[in-house]
Amino acid sequence: MPNPYESGGFPEGGDPFDILLLEADKCRFRRTEGGLLLLSCDGRDHEEILVFRTFPFSEPDRYISIRTKEGEEIGIIADLRQLDDASRRELEKELHLRYLLPRVEAIRSIKQKTSGWQWDIVTQFGPERLQLPNLHEHVFRQGEDRLLLVDTGEHRLEVASIRKLDPASLKQLQKIF
Repeated sequence: MPNPYESGGFPEGGDPFDILLLEADKCRFRRTEGGLLLLSCDGRDHEEILVFRTFPFSEPDRYISIRTKEGEEIGIIADLRQLDDASRRELEKELHLRYLLPRVEAIRSIKQKTSGWQWDIVTQFGPERLQLPNLHEHVFRQGEDRLLLVDTGEHRLEVASIRKLDPASLKQLQKIF
């Protein structure tokens, strides 16, 4: 497969669905002074890059899509373990931030309001208040013991284990289930 860096982009008529695997030994990831992630690869710098996990999600350290801030794919890192240690740490940090899913540790109250449902909860980061317009489109049961909550701003949180909640939190959940 031709290297898009050699010609300044993909060849004319190239298939936009071709996957470009980046050579890990030629790529370096680091932070700018402002904290943005930067990729240096084959002599080119890409500032403010975005990283995304791709299929299969069962292998979270493989097939990492590297994109420009506009969302255009630069290429794929086949395996984080192929990167130098500093680059690997920066990508792991960025992936952690992108896919952070706050965990609900306690439910203080669930109240129905005219605008929907108000949840006062506590996560590992502290207290939060969620506004859910309705339950059927914003509370997802995932298996027997897990809930995923998505508020009006697409903020996602999880109840990792309903059974492990304290009795007061369970009582709040029993109001709606």
